[in-house]
Amino acid sequence: MKNLLFLILLLTISCNQPNLEMQTEMEALKTQLTELESQLANAGKDETAFVHSVFFWTKEGVTPEEKADFAKNGLGSLTEIASVYRTYIGPPAMTPIEVVDNSYAFALICHFKNKADQDEYQVDPIHLKFIEDYKHLWEKVQVYDNLLVD
Repeated sequence: MKNLLFLILLLTISCNQPNLEMQTEMEALKTQLTELESQLANAGKDETAFVHSVFFWTKEGVTPEEKADFAKNGLGSLTEIASVYRTYIGPPAMTPIEVVDNSYAFALICHFKNKADQDEYQVDPIHLKFIEDYKHLWEKVQVYDNLLVD
């Protein structure tokens, strides 16, 4: 009887003490959860600090096909540059507001994480090739660069 009582007591104690392997696994899961929570909190964060806005006016006589190629293959190639954080390409929205300039043909808006990334973009071979291949299509280019404040 004493042996049976001792065995029940031993089983009760060992069942109530967490296993070391289980504790280690729980700690690893807690660490993973903390990392995932951090990633989730930063997932929607926009890291833009430098915005490069470029407006193009095409020459008279540029065909619709040339404009389409300029947008898709010319401006589109600039999205492949590694230092670019985000890009937007498109024609004017033709907003009927007096202070809105709808006279350009295409706009390219590039977001960079910092000015150094924008500096890299300026000398990137893809950017230089774009200029060489498409400069014959535009009569005017206007650039506005701005830093974003927190």
